Amino acid sequence: MTGIYVFSEDPRLAAELATTAAALADEVHVVCLGADASRTLTATGATSVVVLEAAGAPRPEAYVAALAGLMRDRGADLLLVGATVTGWEVGARVAALLDSALVSEASVITALPDGAWQAERVMYAGGAVQTETWSGPGVVTVAPGRAVAAAVPGSASPVEVVAVDVDTRVRVVSRTARVRSGVDLASAARVVCVGMGLAEPGDLALAGDLADALDAEVACTRPVAEDRGLLPTERYIGISGAHVHPDLYVGLGVSGQVQHTVGFRDAKVVVGINTNPAAPLFAVCDYAVVGDAHEIVPLLAAAVRARH
Repeated sequence: MTGIYVFSEDPRLAAELATTAAALADEVHVVCLGADASRTLTATGATSVVVLEAAGAPRPEAYVAALAGLMRDRGADLLLVGATVTGWEVGARVAALLDSALVSEASVITALPDGAWQAERVMYAGGAVQTETWSGPGVVTVAPGRAVAAAVPGSASPVEVVAVDVDTRVRVVSRTARVRSGVDLASAARVVCVGMGLAEPGDLALAGDLADALDAEVACTRPVAEDRGLLPTERYIGISGAHVHPDLYVGLGVSGQVQHTVGFRDAKVVVGINTNPAAPLFAVCDYAVVGDAHEIVPLLAAAVRARH
């Protein structure tokens, strides 16, 4: 085994991938874009940090040929790519150039004794888990939040700069930033989630009060964000939204359809409050409370504050 390479245009996600790779191989090489990103990655304990540098500010996709060449020339065993919009395109293109296996959205990756690889990925909105096995090099995309980036005290990985020739026929003319709320659900330790059973404008203050008591982030199901427009779309949890792994998830008026529950399947403790005793959410709850959230939530928030 010559080692695992990891890549993401997001340094924080690259650090998470380095932690995942370290559990699979003794050699972990982190590939990033630009010297600024490398400064935060030398403390991950990686064997090396490889900086792909190009003149100007090309699209991340322009680095694909260089990344594929790096993998081929150095005989890399595996490339882990952060599952972002850019990562999906980069991963697919690299796999095509290498003619290698490609597994998307892997949740568990295992190095088998015979040198082969195995990965599990969720399918059908969480209704099934598919297991993929392959031999030889492969490209695997991994969603944010699958691992906690671990800094290694005193470590300073050597940095190597690789110059990249960019095809200038395609260039960025301008950029317009998307307005976001600034929420970071992927790293939230506690989440209070609002469902359609608590989807009136005045109900958000109720959820916000509990979130304040718990030092939690407020999230929601997709209809609350997209149909009602009560919260930004980056706050909804689900198969097409955010995937979270909090210590505590509290669902308020959440029915618990599989399209939503797949987004918090890695939560350590799940609490549900719903007036419907047959709510599907209760099937995945550690603690189920049948009742009106308007009555229960203020009491719960007060009880939490009383313990501080």
